[in-house]
Amino acid sequence: MLNFIMLGSLFMVTIAAYFRGIVEGFLFSAMIIFFYVTFIIYNNTIHRNPVELITYIWMVDIPLSAFISGKLSENINLIQSINTRLQKEYRDLITIDRTTGLSNLKGFYIDLDREMSKAKRHKLNLSLMIVKIQYYDELNAILGEKKMEEILKIISNVITLAIRGEDISYKLNKDTLAILMPSTNLQGAEVVKNRIKESISEENLKIKQEDKNVNIDIKVGIVEYKNTIKEAFEFKELAEKELEYDV
Repeated sequence: MLNFIMLGSLFMVTIAAYFRGIVEGFLFSAMIIFFYVTFIIYNNTIHRNPVELITYIWMVDIPLSAFISGKLSENINLIQSINTRLQKEYRDLITIDRTTGLSNLKGFYIDLDREMSKAKRHKLNLSLMIVKIQYYDELNAILGEKKMEEILKIISNVITLAIRGEDISYKLNKDTLAILMPSTNLQGAEVVKNRIKESISEENLKIKQEDKNVNIDIKVGIVEYKNTIKEAFEFKELAEKELEYDV
């Protein structure tokens, strides 16, 4: 009976050390060992029961279990902490959108800051184009996420084919893309805009030929960089405002 009690105590110490730490596990095991040894001494003194080998095993196993369980908990928590930190660092380092293969919002602001500084320093042209997919939420509700990913890929391919090698395209959020065009004035950016819209119209014809009741509609806003634009956020906001005038 006593051994069953000690086995239960062993489990309790193990659980306490795992969830509360080594120190509390040791304190709990010390308390159990104290009562256990007191009982053994009482039995040995009053009832003349001999001290068995199992008594010494329990006296070693209980604090040892507290130590092992506590260390295991510490190591697991450490691994989880490292894993969480690495995942965050990985997300912070990723600048590519998985669906489209375009750079993402993080990459966009890094590049935009750099190109704005370069344009200001060397007095170069720089244009920013924002492309917004119209009725995205409605299309997503009707077609589903998988089909919308296909549409995003179509638009990203159209953009990639329409721009030059030195231009950079981005996916800013679910329904908004951007193109950063170094050494390009407003007129040059308008040429790219028209090229993109013509290609989207061609893609819509292909989609209709496949008997799919889908029509890709986009709005495009363009702003050419001026020295009065102080920040990347302001530059992007100005380009987004131009979307209102694209009819």
